[in-house]
Order: sequence, then structure tokens, then C-alpha cells
Amino acid sequence: MKKFLLGTIMLLALAGNAWAQLDPDNDGIGVYFDPCACNNCISMPAGAHRAFLVITHPTSPAGVHGWEAKMWAEGPIFITNVDVMGSNINVGTAPEYMVGVVDPLINPYTYPAVVVAIIDFYLTDTASPSRFFIDGIRFHSLPDKVPAYLDGSDTNVIKKLQQSTGGRTFPVATINGDCAVPSQSESWGDVKALFR
Repeated sequence: MKKFLLGTIMLLALAGNAWAQLDPDNDGIGVYFDPCACNNCISMPAGAHRAFLVITHPTSPAGVHGWEAKMWAEGPIFITNVDVMGSNINVGTAPEYMVGVVDPLINPYTYPAVVVAIIDFYLTDTASPSRFFIDGIRFHSLPDKVPAYLDGSDTNVIKKLQQSTGGRTFPVATINGDCAVPSQSESWGDVKALFR
């Protein structure tokens, strides 16, 4: 019995947490509460906290050479600092960011996500939800006003980014509120197959 318990504990310690990235689409952008882009809805107490602005599944194999997006929050929340990653120059003014980096940003880990900024914020209250939103900037690079990034392998290519929850009017992250979750249609046969 002791060997079984010890083996189980060691297996759990080695396995760690297995999280799935929320946005499966290519060239996505969102605010997440972890760098792997696995959590965009959370309950938090009042106080200082951190989030991550992440480009998910970038189709550029060489990474992100620059990016542009408008990112803001609504509710009982104050964004206290946005730390843009890499050796960069940001010609935008918050909440708009138009960033170029010297060396393309890549993901050093195995999950397909590139953290482009770290967001420090302060929650003043937990009675009502706080939400993050993303949109294109005023002087956008593409014909449509959408977030975009500069291909790391070809700086002449600007790629459209899509918000993780579907558009500019939907929050990309929520604190202390209802979560935006993807919906899938499942048949009764699919549900029964889980128990076979």
C-alpha cells in the first residue's frame, strides 16, 4: 500500500498540470491570466494582480516582429503598467500599442503562444465584473481596423489578429464575472461514448 501511495504521489508530481490552450485558431490575440493562454476567466480578490497579452498560434514560424492593438479594461479595475516584451519601441499611446521589436518574439516553450506584454492591474472591488477588450488602433496598418502583427520572417507581411472571443465588442478576459466559453454541439451518442 505504501509503494502504491508513493508511486501515485510521484506520478502526480511529475505530471504537473495539464492545461489546454483556449483559442485553437491561428493568429489569435487575447488577455490571459497565465502565459500559456489557458485561462481568460478567473475570480480574484481586490488588490494588485498580473495578466498577459498573448498572440496564440502565430502562423509566422520566425515569431512576432511587431504588433498593434488597442487593449483596455472596464469595471472596478485600473491598469497600472503594461510591460512590452523584447527590445522594442512603442509609438502608440496607451491604450493603443504600435510596437516594433529588434529581434522577433518567439515562444521558448512548447505551447503555441507568444507573450507580447505583461499587464499589471489593480482591482478595487469584487462586487462587479472587470473585463478586458481588444480592438484595432486608430492608425491601423491593414485596410480593416483590426489588431495585427508583423511576420518575423518577412517584415513586409502584416497579418491580421483575431480576438480570442470573436470580436471587438466581446471581452477577451473576465474577472469576477460570467465567462465567455466556446460552445460545441454534442449529440447524445457522443455523450454515451464517454462511458463506453
